[in-house]
Order: sequence, then structure tokens, then C-alpha cells
Amino acid sequence: MNYYNEYTKKFYQGKNIDILKETGLEGGFVTFNQAVKLGGFIPKGTRAVAKLIQPMPGDLVKTPDGKIEHKVSGRRYSVFHVSQVQFDKEAN
Repeated sequence: MNYYNEYTKKFYQGKNIDILKETGLEGGFVTFNQAVKLGGFIPKGTRAVAKLIQPMPGDLVKTPDGKIEHKVSGRRYSVFHVSQVQFDKEAN
């Protein structure tokens, strides 16, 4: 399965792959701003296909069994499939 960011050409990893598999779509995905940087736009009313997680450093937390673990948190961001990006402004 091919899940990558169309703008950066980097492949998604970890839990984001599972999230993208649930969309039933393969190939490239972009954020709204990345679509604009590529010269396209997301038509008004178009819904993002998924909310991915951008991992961020977390804190050390104590689990119920007394162990110390590193908890990773993350910021969620919306992505669109490349098929939702329009490049011809006349089509809007």
C-alpha cells in the first residue's frame, strides 16, 4: 500500500498508515496549505478524508503497574486526497 505526502514525497508511518487505510484511498495526500503551495486549491465544502497525528515529544508518566513510560502526544491535522485538489480555477 502506498501512502505518502504529495508535497514532501515522504511516506507516512505508524498509526497514520492505519488511519489512511480506513479511507479506502491510496496514493498522495496533502494538507490545505500544501495543496495551495502545489498550485491547486480545495473546493469550498470539501471535507478532509482523515485527521492524521503529528507526533510531538511527550512526558514521562507512571503507569498503574508502577512503570515509567514515555508518553507521546501529537497534534492532529486534516489531510485531503490528491483527487480532491483542483488545479483549474475555472472548474470551481
